[in-house]
Amino acid sequence: MSIVIDYRQRLLEETSDLSPLEMEKIYQAVVFLKEKFIASDEARYHTESWIQAEKEATEAHRRGGLKRYSSVDEMMDDILSETDEV
Repeated sequence: MSIVIDYRQRLLEETSDLSPLEMEKIYQAVVFLKEKFIASDEARYHTESWIQAEKEATEAHRRGGLKRYSSVDEMMDDILSETDEV
């Protein structure tokens, strides 16, 4: 016998008490994961969000505006501190 799990319902239940800002973060994560892991291998490179992010990264690199880290831990601390500020 196969058990069917309603993941849409479970997602709604998990997110029912989140603020609009938290829901926006969840939405952005879902879109990212969908593009990254569900789209065909090359399809993600042709999405508007990917193209825009690539342009922004290229421009930041050109300006020398990218942060440099001495370790992964340092990078994670920086990322987490930025999410705490939002």
